[in-house]
Amino acid sequence: MKKLILPDYLTKKQKSDIKRAVKDNIPIIVKGKQGATGKTTLVDMLKEQGVVAFELWECQEIELNKLLRK
Repeated sequence: MKKLILPDYLTKKQKSDIKRAVKDNIPIIVKGKQGATGKTTLVDMLKEQGVVAFELWECQEIELNKLLRK
C-alpha cells in the first residue's frame, strides 16, 4: 500500500481507520455535521489517491427489517 496523504485535522484514530479500510479494500463513507467540517475535502483527497470514498448524501441507504422465512 502506498503512503496515503491525509489532512492534519483528522484524529489518529480516524487516520488509522482510513488506512485499515484502504488496506482491506473497503469503501469509505464520510459523514458529519452540516457545514465546513472537511468532509468534501477529505473525500476529494481520498478519491485523488484512488480510494473509493463517498459522502453520505451521495449514497442511497436501503434498510431491510423484515426477517426472511426459511
